[in-house]
Amino acid sequence: MIKKLFIPFYTFLLYTSVQAQKSIPGFGKIDAADLLLKACPFEPDAPAMKLLDVLDIDFHISPYEARIKTERRVRIKVFNEKGYPYTTIRIPYFSKKGIAKIKELSGVIYNFDANGKVIIKRLEKKDFFKEKAVENIGIVNFTFPNVKPGSVIEYSYTTIENDIISISPWIIQGEIPVAYSLYILTTPVESKAINRMFATDTVESNYFLLKYDQFRRTFYSKKNVPSFHREQYMTSYKDNLMRCIFKLFPLGGVSFGNMSDAMWRSAGLQFLQSKYIETQIGKTIPGTEKIIDTANKISSLTDRIGFVYDAVQKKWAGRVEQTTKLEDLSEAWTSGSASSAEINLILLNLLEKANIKCIPVLVSTRNNGFVDKTFPSLGQFDGVDVMAFDSTKYYFLDASIKFQSFQNPPLNVLNREALVLSPDSIQWATISDNRPLLKQSSDVYADLNENGTIEGTATVQYFDYAKSYKLDTTLLDDEREEKFMDKKPLGLKILASKQENSGIADDPLFETIDFTYEPQNTGDFYFIDPQILTAKNKNPFLSDKRITDLDFGCNQMFVLNMQIHFPSSFQAENLPKNMTIRAPDSSFFYKVTYTADKENVYMSQLFEIKRAMFSKDEYPGIQDFFKRMYGLMAEEIILKKKK
Repeated sequence: MIKKLFIPFYTFLLYTSVQAQKSIPGFGKIDAADLLLKACPFEPDAPAMKLLDVLDIDFHISPYEARIKTERRVRIKVFNEKGYPYTTIRIPYFSKKGIAKIKELSGVIYNFDANGKVIIKRLEKKDFFKEKAVENIGIVNFTFPNVKPGSVIEYSYTTIENDIISISPWIIQGEIPVAYSLYILTTPVESKAINRMFATDTVESNYFLLKYDQFRRTFYSKKNVPSFHREQYMTSYKDNLMRCIFKLFPLGGVSFGNMSDAMWRSAGLQFLQSKYIETQIGKTIPGTEKIIDTANKISSLTDRIGFVYDAVQKKWAGRVEQTTKLEDLSEAWTSGSASSAEINLILLNLLEKANIKCIPVLVSTRNNGFVDKTFPSLGQFDGVDVMAFDSTKYYFLDASIKFQSFQNPPLNVLNREALVLSPDSIQWATISDNRPLLKQSSDVYADLNENGTIEGTATVQYFDYAKSYKLDTTLLDDEREEKFMDKKPLGLKILASKQENSGIADDPLFETIDFTYEPQNTGDFYFIDPQILTAKNKNPFLSDKRITDLDFGCNQMFVLNMQIHFPSSFQAENLPKNMTIRAPDSSFFYKVTYTADKENVYMSQLFEIKRAMFSKDEYPGIQDFFKRMYGLMAEEIILKKKK
């Protein structure tokens, strides 16, 4: 067995110098020039920047074990108050006992005192707080004190992972610019690590051999990396970042060429035949016998799939870790603590025992980014889903997602490619569905009283993904994208809101909203915004430039019908114009109509997205459509009080 190799930090500095790498100061030591720096030299408006970002990975593998030691070190310069959020650090880590741990946490803040002397303050052990994010995933939280414009903060930590053979990617780019990014990979010399760069092809790299030429230590570096700014409806954040992914071949390299398909098949079989998969798919999971017995009494295959799916889905509450990692399925079921992979392999296990044909599927979720099929590496996946078959169709299933109907493919993998792990035929499949799976229908009935106040009730139906989204209270703010929503319209007051959910997967969720609304008025004229109850009514495409492709998630449909009754003392003075607009390829469609009689104004509105994925080159047409649509949506109904 190859012994673990330890490389002291001073040796690392020596070799980086020999290899013409950038000279790096030791942890806890700083050059006064860094504290005197007033702005990022290559991005002057940045509120902060990373002076240094180092990821040092030592990979050890033998016939008996695999072990990864990762050392991370980050140094950040703060330029102004907008940079303060980058001094609150959250480090996620795999926290399964015996499998992984995080240690050697250190933090330092550097400042000048009133006399221009450098003051160095180290964080203490009590300053680091650990919490549980989801099952088997922990987070270390810490905040640097006494931060002010000009401060420099620095932190480092080490993680140890056993029996895990995927290599962390090199994320070169982030929300603030990076002066120097360094990725170091140490592997046994008989192995071969290959990489694939994204968004850049100009990185420096070199290597040297050590420990009697048994190990190869490779350096990758990049200087002056600009910050990346998110755009609404872009594909995954990871898809667009400057980054590098790695694939390790423990017994040597294989040229790609036409070998990609064969290598994917080999990798897929390796996953199926691993001790965590092969020995557990057919095992009996204690406590599931009743579910299996009941399922086998259901004659309809579709209903049987739905029953087993619901039974597994309801077993777990809250968010779970999204991963391909799994351990003992019986323990997961008994404890009620499981990863997404464990939940879905339990689903696969029970479906097979219920005589349903089903296959495990490796997926990369939308947050994880697209899979590069020309680069065979299981490390690109972050989930295991299930494909189940009845007599006429198949279903993509992920029972780890709350409120997700088995009739719909999981939104987090829609329009992505997945690796279907049938032992006889490992192949790619595109997960697609052209139905408008994000669908919402609203009916608003309101009365305008004599003093010009509107009182009304809205009945909203949420279908499919819209229903899941509405019910899932565990979604994070960035998943809801609330920062892109307009504030509540002036004059609107929600009096009451009530939801009714039948509990049947395919039934819509009903919500009833009672409200009052005081429209703006000038003299006898009252200006009514017909979009007062539209949740998201800010045009997301105001910028004339677009640097990322667009991903709307799925096809969508929004219907709004409104009736406003007014007393005889009022009349409809002006209605917005009726209009239909559509994209040249009909991928977007908007239609609005207004009518009025002596007592009522009626409005009917339909908005459809009929294609989910668009390239950034199509952005000018998309921007033009949304500009026209939002212009029409901004038009007001004008009522006049008679004299």
